[in-house]
Amino acid sequence: MMLTKRWWQLGIGLLVGLVSLSWGRTGSANTVGFEVAPVASKYQIDKAVSYYDLKLKPSQTTTLAVKVTNTSTQEITVHTAIVPATTNPNGVVEYQATADGKNIDLPADASQLITTAANKITLAKGTSKIVTFKVKMPAQKYDGVVVGGLSFLKKAAKQQSKSAMAIKNQYAYSVAVVLHGDHALTKNKLTLGKIDATQNNGYNQISLPLQNRTAAFLNQVKTDVQIYRRGSNKVRYKQVNEHGQMAPNSVYALPLRVGRDALKPGQYTAKLAVKSKKQHWTFTKDFEITRDRANQLNKTAVIEHHTNWGLWISLGLLVILLLLIAWYIHRKQLKIKRLEERLKDKS
Repeated sequence: MMLTKRWWQLGIGLLVGLVSLSWGRTGSANTVGFEVAPVASKYQIDKAVSYYDLKLKPSQTTTLAVKVTNTSTQEITVHTAIVPATTNPNGVVEYQATADGKNIDLPADASQLITTAANKITLAKGTSKIVTFKVKMPAQKYDGVVVGGLSFLKKAAKQQSKSAMAIKNQYAYSVAVVLHGDHALTKNKLTLGKIDATQNNGYNQISLPLQNRTAAFLNQVKTDVQIYRRGSNKVRYKQVNEHGQMAPNSVYALPLRVGRDALKPGQYTAKLAVKSKKQHWTFTKDFEITRDRANQLNKTAVIEHHTNWGLWISLGLLVILLLLIAWYIHRKQLKIKRLEERLKDKS
C-alpha cells in the first residue's frame, strides 16, 4: 500500500530528462551520448523505486553517488546541478532548472541541502566517472518532504551554418531526491496568485498561478476555469485540464490558452475549481487586462482575424432601410409637386 501511494506521488515527475532512470538501467546512447546510473543508498526507504527516497535525522549527512558514462565517440563535458522540484505550465513536475519554475514557502531548499564539488566533469569516449553529492539535513525538524533533482546536462556544441550560429538541442538527465521530514502531510494549502495575460510561443494566454504552499505533492490534479466579463454571466473563456501534478511548495502557472484570438482589454472575473483526489478548492478572483498589455501581446501573437458577418449584415440592412426611406421621401415629393402643378393649371 505504501509503495502504491509513493508511486502515485512521484510517478509523473520521475519521467524527467530524456528517459526514466532506474537502478542499473540507463538511457539510449544513440541520441544522448551519455548515460547515468544512480548507486543505491543505504538510507533508501523503498528500494523498488528509481529515485532517491531517503529518511534521515536532523543534521545527519550522507553521500549519494551517480555513475556517469560517455557512450559517444568523442570527449564530452557534463555539467551538474542541484535544483528544487518545480511544476511546469503543463502540470508536470520538473527536477531540473527551468525558466518557469518557481517555489514558495519551502521548509528547506534542496539546492542548499545537497552539494557537490564536481560542477562539471570531462569524459573521454567510453569512460565513466562517479559523481558524489553530499546531503546534509537541516538542524530543525520539518514535516512533509523536501524534493529536488540531481541534474546532468551535456551542452550542445555550436555549429557554424551559412546564415548564423546554429545550436543543437541540449541533453539532460535528472535523478529525483526525496528527503522525508518528521511526519507526512496529507492536506495541502492551495492559494491563487495574481492573474495576468501572458504569451507562449506566439500564442496569447491567461496565466492563473496556483500556489501549493505545502511540503507535499498534489496528484491527479483537475482544474476547471471559467472567465467572465466582470458583471456578466456569459462565459468568455473556459478550459478543463486533467491528470496534472504539483511539486511540494511550488507554483503551477496554469495557462488558459485563448488560441488565435486577440486579447481584448477589460475587467474580468475568473472562477477556478481545483480537485486533487479527495481535496477540493474553489477560487473567484477579479483581474484586468489593460489596453497597453493587450496591444503589446497582440502585436507579437499569432492571431486569426475573423470576418464579423453579423456586423456586415446589420450595416447592409441599414443601408437598404436608408435607401427605402430616401425612395419613399422622393416619391412623396414627386406627388406633392404634381399636385401643385395641377392646381396651378386649374387656376
